[in-house]
Amino acid sequence: MKNSFLEKSILFSLSLIMFTLFLSGCNTAEDDSTDDMSTKQEEQMESSGESTVIPPDEPKPEATEEYLPNENDVVLKNNELKNVDLLENFMEVAGKNNESKIRVVKYVRFQGVIIYELQSRYDENANEGWISVEPDLSYYKPSDNEVQDVFNNAGQQCGYITKDTVEGFYKLNECRTHWEYRFLPIPQ
Repeated sequence: MKNSFLEKSILFSLSLIMFTLFLSGCNTAEDDSTDDMSTKQEEQMESSGESTVIPPDEPKPEATEEYLPNENDVVLKNNELKNVDLLENFMEVAGKNNESKIRVVKYVRFQGVIIYELQSRYDENANEGWISVEPDLSYYKPSDNEVQDVFNNAGQQCGYITKDTVEGFYKLNECRTHWEYRFLPIPQ
């Protein structure tokens, strides 16, 4: 009986090892993994507002129609955030008993701009407040290999905005698709 149990244990262990080796061998395409890594790094840099260098052999993406922001828009361009005071004033009152709004214009490398309409909403009957976020991609052209950001697919309802000095971002919190969304980098 001991031999039978020992033989079954060894066979099971060997089967498990062989299966693991088989699975690890299935995922060895180096070209795909390096492309995925560089794409992820580019996305992180874009979301933080950092610029990337495009190699000379890679064609530059086409420019989209130029968008001219209004004087009262919060604008992120070249890692510089303008009208921070408007954003921080909105943060203080958003979701409270008011109906204030701001527009945020986010320049993304050679792809154009993403425009966000943020509006503070409040329901007196429920005594609840939230922020309505409406992305506008009409001045934005995604790159061919870009992974679509779910946050920008449709309008969002978010609970509030915070300033996370540890991670260095203004974040939208408790949104429909994200618990927290790195919205804008905090200027240095």
